[in-house]
Amino acid sequence: MIRSIERRAADRFGGGAVLFENWVASAGHCVGTDLVLKLGGATHRIGRVLGYSSGRGGGFDVMVASFVTYTRMAALEPAFGEYPAVGDPLLLIGYGGKALMMRVGPLVRYDDRGYMEIHNYASRGNSGGPVLIPGTRRVVGIGIETTVDRPAGANSLYCMVAGCAVKPPYVASHIDALKGVADFR
Repeated sequence: MIRSIERRAADRFGGGAVLFENWVASAGHCVGTDLVLKLGGATHRIGRVLGYSSGRGGGFDVMVASFVTYTRMAALEPAFGEYPAVGDPLLLIGYGGKALMMRVGPLVRYDDRGYMEIHNYASRGNSGGPVLIPGTRRVVGIGIETTVDRPAGANSLYCMVAGCAVKPPYVASHIDALKGVADFR
């Protein structure tokens, strides 16, 4: 959650209601036809996609979407313009493998695409999770890909049978990519 914006809406009785438009950032490849966000025991249907890039053709793998609630949602702080230095620790958060995962690992490098490589393990399904500066609410990236420990030349089916594990590095798109897919005025 990167924003919770107060909106006023007229109701059918001539009065007004206060609603909150909540913005969520995730990996672009997570886009689908039935997007939901689960927070605690509540399920929120994503009402619209505000910005999207698939990551193919040199773009960033980023999606910004929104949903409406009657209460303000807690939001993280996008750290636009903040680029961690190589060696700085970064916190990966994801909900892969049906369990919440939080791990801290160092920034290894920025690759030639501008993505951050973080030397840490992630789980399948962690894409779209935030990458934060540990001890803060400042988001510097969005987790988008990892590598799988598969023997060279082995067929993809091998991993289904042998249960290949995810291995470092974990790659994240920098939060500044959001400025290219959504209007932050």
